[in-house]
Amino acid sequence: MNADLIDPQAVLRLRALCKLDHARLARLCGLTEAQVRELEEGGHSQFASPDLKVQAALKVATTLSGTQANGMPVVNVFRSRAAADGLGVQLPAFKMEDMLPSAQPKFPDSPEFFKLLLIFVVVVFLFVAVAMPLLYTLPSPPPKLS
Repeated sequence: MNADLIDPQAVLRLRALCKLDHARLARLCGLTEAQVRELEEGGHSQFASPDLKVQAALKVATTLSGTQANGMPVVNVFRSRAAADGLGVQLPAFKMEDMLPSAQPKFPDSPEFFKLLLIFVVVVFLFVAVAMPLLYTLPSPPPKLS
């Protein structure tokens, strides 16, 4: 096998569509970050043989896109005539500006926060509406005789 079978742009697009950085993809696939970068940029220095590089590309593709019934990845990351014939799943083109992280609010609202807030409101209601009137309507104890 030849390492030129790998399409670096397809690997890059697949990683970008999954919104993963190099380090997280490397952890998911059991590779080093340098190996993931080499899959996207080309080169031969991070892998012991071209066959291992092809296996790594196959592992990345199956991890991110899943497998078909024949065991091959859903998204093709290899250069082939099948992609030109329309037989493989084509990834949409993307711009590098889309890969920049969007500005997220510092404290996003979460369902857990609202659950805790509801519990707090119920406890305060029970204390004020139920416990306090009971405490003030109980008869006072008789005075102690000394």
